[in-house]
Amino acid sequence: MSPREAETLWRWAFAGDATAIPIASELDAIFRMRSATCGSDYLLRIVPAREARVVDLQAALLDYLGDVVPDLPVPRLCRNASGQLVTLLNTGQLALAMTFLPGRPLAALKTEEIDRGRIFAELARLDRALANFDHEAAVRDLLWDVSRADQVLSMVEEIGDADLRRLAAQALADWEAEVMPILPTLRQQILHNDFNPSNILVDANARVTGIIDFGDVVKAPLICDLATAVAYQDPRGDFGDLLAIAIDGYEAEYHLTPTERSILPVLVRARAAMVAAIAHWRSARMPANRDYLLRNVPAAARLLAAATSDLHRI
Repeated sequence: MSPREAETLWRWAFAGDATAIPIASELDAIFRMRSATCGSDYLLRIVPAREARVVDLQAALLDYLGDVVPDLPVPRLCRNASGQLVTLLNTGQLALAMTFLPGRPLAALKTEEIDRGRIFAELARLDRALANFDHEAAVRDLLWDVSRADQVLSMVEEIGDADLRRLAAQALADWEAEVMPILPTLRQQILHNDFNPSNILVDANARVTGIIDFGDVVKAPLICDLATAVAYQDPRGDFGDLLAIAIDGYEAEYHLTPTERSILPVLVRARAAMVAAIAHWRSARMPANRDYLLRNVPAAARLLAAATSDLHRI
């Protein structure tokens, strides 16, 4: 969809004039809409019809959060002129509009500028708010689900660096031995499932102003959300300290069980292994996007190395 087409759609669906600014996206057509009518900015997503169930899930989730925790920094959905959250286009595509949140990605900050405890506490607020939310579409097949890390076992061989390949293989083997057998016993709920620094917006004081990108929402064991968030953080040389900060920050808002705490290190390592394995597997098949696909691998490698070093000290 072109910017002009997005502007026409906005005028038709939302009864206002706006300037469309494209935002790069792998799958969807996404635009920042600068409204001439009210002076505010919005985000417009155009999604393929095959994603209807997931779009309904995302819309229901954001609508629920807006009602239950209005102070949580997540996008607020905009209803179209007919009062609907999702707009069906004559192409069969779906359109979803939401508020455009202020701030810059946490990934743009230096690690020493970040109060990581506050970041994990914000995730806990989100998870606590979602504890009573349910939706049938959240039970889905998703590659990026650390509770199903066995899906990527065969991809580990795609990792070119021998040391990283060994660390990833060991992390997944530990997941199979220590986490997989107890998965049915863990409390489950709907999770954000992609709480990485690119999806967290902050202000000049590194306070969270936005949690974005609910495209990987899934129903899975609660502890997987914290594990995913930790896996994208720089360990700063000490994996144990990072885990302590994560648990303390998270539990300031939402308590974990002893079992959840005990398996967190294994889940974090498994998610980092997934980052490395999936990225290398995809880059081998899409070499033109190699740099983009491998962008998170160096951080995952540092985390796996730091975690393994900590294990050897125990």
